[in-house]
Amino acid sequence: MTQRWPLVWLAVIVAPSPAYAHSPLPGIEGFYIGLLHPFSTPAQALLILGTGLMTGGFGESVARWLLAAFGLATMAGLFLPDWWPDPDVVVFALAFGVCVLAALAPGRLLWIVAGLSVLGGLLIGGISVPDPGPPRDRAITMSGSILGASLGLLYLYGIVRWIRERYRWVWVGVALRIAAAWTGAITLVMLALRLAADDPELLEASLTTIR
Repeated sequence: MTQRWPLVWLAVIVAPSPAYAHSPLPGIEGFYIGLLHPFSTPAQALLILGTGLMTGGFGESVARWLLAAFGLATMAGLFLPDWWPDPDVVVFALAFGVCVLAALAPGRLLWIVAGLSVLGGLLIGGISVPDPGPPRDRAITMSGSILGASLGLLYLYGIVRWIRERYRWVWVGVALRIAAAWTGAITLVMLALRLAADDPELLEASLTTIR
């Protein structure tokens, strides 16, 4: 019987079957677009990274509520009207705030952390609203955005917690705080460049300072 298995697999491989150039499920492409959307811009990616470092300072019993609040806020943000003039500026500013909190007060100031997590979820959800179109396609894309943002934050939190629990050395906590500080510094530079984008002279001065 063992000798016949290669013949069975060969028959499966060479058997003719229809080939699909696109997904057989209508609208599923929008789901994948939504899944990746929370990481499609530097502002969103830095916000989720900073939030992951911030929530990583708490244990699982607290973090599960923070992660749930972020996911629910992301869902709610999809149905809120646009209430900010420039999304990237607001997201960069919030990302800088969560990074500062992660660097200066890891595992503390729970209520402030919870508020920033909810606000971050609302912003991610608001930015992830797809263009007008069929309601079914929009719903599929938005569900992908919710899942992508929530899974992204969950994995980042899991990585941080794994590092903390796997390596008990004192310098590990310091290294994570340094990582949050560097992420905040990068976010601040990106915010400055975004604010200077409409002013050529200010943009050139910012680039000169960075160099």
